[in-house]
Amino acid sequence: MELVSTSVGKFTVDLFNNLNETNKGKNIFFSPWSISSALALTYLGAEGNTATEMAEVLHFTQAAGGSSEGSSSVARPSRGRPKRRKMDPEHKQAEDIHSGFKELLTTINKPRSTYSLKSANRIYVEKTFPLLPRYIQLSKNYYKAEPHKVNFKTASEQCRNEINTWVENQTEGKIKNLLSSRDVGNTTKLILINAIYFKAEWEEKFQAGNTDLQPFRLSKNKTKPVKMMYMRHTFPVLIMETMHLKIIELPYVKHELSMFLLLPDDIKDSTTGLEQLERELTYEKLSEWTDSKKMTKTLVDLYLPKFTMEERYDLSSHLSSMGMHSAFSNNADFHGITDKGDVRISKVVHQSFVAVDEKGTEAAAATAVIIKYTSLPISQVLKFKVDHPFLFFIRHKISKSILFFGRFCTPLE
Repeated sequence: MELVSTSVGKFTVDLFNNLNETNKGKNIFFSPWSISSALALTYLGAEGNTATEMAEVLHFTQAAGGSSEGSSSVARPSRGRPKRRKMDPEHKQAEDIHSGFKELLTTINKPRSTYSLKSANRIYVEKTFPLLPRYIQLSKNYYKAEPHKVNFKTASEQCRNEINTWVENQTEGKIKNLLSSRDVGNTTKLILINAIYFKAEWEEKFQAGNTDLQPFRLSKNKTKPVKMMYMRHTFPVLIMETMHLKIIELPYVKHELSMFLLLPDDIKDSTTGLEQLERELTYEKLSEWTDSKKMTKTLVDLYLPKFTMEERYDLSSHLSSMGMHSAFSNNADFHGITDKGDVRISKVVHQSFVAVDEKGTEAAAATAVIIKYTSLPISQVLKFKVDHPFLFFIRHKISKSILFFGRFCTPLE
């Protein structure tokens, strides 16, 4: 499980940096868990160079401590099937990754009454398109992903509506119309989907009566009004003078998940104030800074804006520029999914939603991978005023998995 949490964490920082290149000074919000899950389900059937590149971008190689040349699938059973592959390091590594996702999915989807957290995978396949029985078996085993046969060829719009309805139901109505009519057509063969939904109350709730309108500083000279919540309470805090940074952990009910806020001390010029932090951010630093042994329980006057964010990304170009070229090209090798050649990923669509208020947080995300034919000492009360741009993430405590990651730069109109 830790193997997958580490790879998802490293992928989080890489993808954030890549999204940042085209979203300077803008809000960013995504679910690295949702994206990694959908891509891992695709990676299950990748081979050759396609598998190698996917493993590197998703940090499956480093996390498993091996090289991933050649294959992402586990050793085949021998009964009347293609020749048995030995469990060599690359297959061992793939099995460790897929087993890690299975374990994490089970943990995330554990029934609970105090908060909602669920993640689901699904495969939609053109009914005339032959999936390998082994891929069907492995995707069910590791990802609980049942293939659903649909008629993309002559009823693509109906299929799109069916997929969007499933995603909407999985995310309690928060992600609507994940796929546009441009995303699905009569050449679509396969769509792999992950959806995640999270809703929890703060362990310590804000009193609505303390919320009032205050300025949020977008830069040194520009502000926008926000509904600012307030409470005085003891929270784990880390003050990093060298980084001019404060970090606070806000636990949800039952302490199984927390939101971490990373707030620069101030804005020095016309930028957001996040530049130094974003420049130096790595997964290792993030883990170290938010380690409970490093943080000190501190009495805090906490000011936090109520906010909602909804973002949609086509991640194809981002993943390609991160090194996942082959999967999107005519040379893509997905022979672990089908015997048919000329199959590649045409798009990776991701949509996410988060709402933070006095009671707690609601967040959801969905990712579709679409495959087509080629065609410091703290004084007594610390003031932690989140009135300028900040980074935040929601982490699952037991597995240390980052489920959602974002940057808040500007309140929505």
